[in-house]
Amino acid sequence: MPDQANILIAEDQEHVREALALLLRGRGYSVVLCGSPAEALTAAREHAPDLALLDMNYRRDSTSGIEGLELIQHLREMDATLPVIALTAWGNVDLAVRAMKHGASDFLEKPWRNDALLDKVASLVRHGAEVRSSHRVSEYERQDAHQLQTRIVPQRHLSTHGIELFGDSVPAGTVGGDYFGVWQPAPDVLHFCIADVSGKGTPGALIAAMLYASVSTLSSSSNRPETVLAQVETTLLNQLGEGHYVTIFYGVLDLQSHVLSFVNAGHCPPILRRRNGSLETLAATRPVLGLLPDISFHSERLALDRGDLLLLYTDGVTEANNGNGEEFGTDKLQSLLAAQPQPLTERYAQIMNSVRSYAAGKFTDDATLLLLAINEGAQAAVSRAAATDEDDALLS
Repeated sequence: MPDQANILIAEDQEHVREALALLLRGRGYSVVLCGSPAEALTAAREHAPDLALLDMNYRRDSTSGIEGLELIQHLREMDATLPVIALTAWGNVDLAVRAMKHGASDFLEKPWRNDALLDKVASLVRHGAEVRSSHRVSEYERQDAHQLQTRIVPQRHLSTHGIELFGDSVPAGTVGGDYFGVWQPAPDVLHFCIADVSGKGTPGALIAAMLYASVSTLSSSSNRPETVLAQVETTLLNQLGEGHYVTIFYGVLDLQSHVLSFVNAGHCPPILRRRNGSLETLAATRPVLGLLPDISFHSERLALDRGDLLLLYTDGVTEANNGNGEEFGTDKLQSLLAAQPQPLTERYAQIMNSVRSYAAGKFTDDATLLLLAINEGAQAAVSRAAATDEDDALLS
């Protein structure tokens, strides 16, 4: 542990602050106590903490955690290397996941176990010191990282059997933790997924690279998305250990029947626009990969038809902020899907331009869109392909 490491504690309940301070001072840490996010930001500027321990709620009438999430984001903007531990109410896994997506290094449930808290603090303080002592990434390394990102998440515009798909990703920095992929392991089936990994920047990109390698390899092992993702989760846990997670939507589309089998592991619910203009959402079928590995997988089945359009996205799209604390949201995204049919590339550009304009050109998180359309001629294309036994896919 670095000599006299400085711990910033932000907690609105005085008795909780004092209990944490007593515990940490007993282990030789210097402690700065704050009762609000505003105090915490001031203290962080003045004292340059080695770790921040943050409560997620500061108003007795609120349990949303929005103040804590904003505090994490502001602290990250001040010092991207600062380790942050989020304190959440017992059992609030969703808020813990959101805290980690906003930049928290780890989380603890209240009431906490003293030994667990001290272990996490010691580990993160040590890791933070190592990060801060390392050299900054060189320009050459940044360029190399950008090239890696392009290889992992290239723009894709593909057509097969009357199915059209277009996707692209905009990283918030040089590299990002979003990922999407498309495969056709057999002539009559299409696999596709969209994912958001824990961590931002280079750490997130490295996990995305591992996800890319795992999914692209395992997609040919089964046409059951639950089987593929169970194998992916095992691989990620073996390679990364605990503390990392992935939200992912994985779909397998039968190109003749247009039946979609899918698993949504804690990812943003894709939006399905039916030919008649009605909208449906594809809700999560299980929690995220990596945090609760004992939860079983099961897939849902959904029949698609000609004229249907499926939009998959990451939360960097819906959480794009206009600077006043207001997010773009799913309602605006759904309203853009209500427009008349148009080429996928134009629809993608319309959506992303709307999000970019709303956020004044500044994405604070990676933003990825994947559009899949069942074209009007899809059934005829399938019939011709079946008759000639040709694979006209442009996928590799």
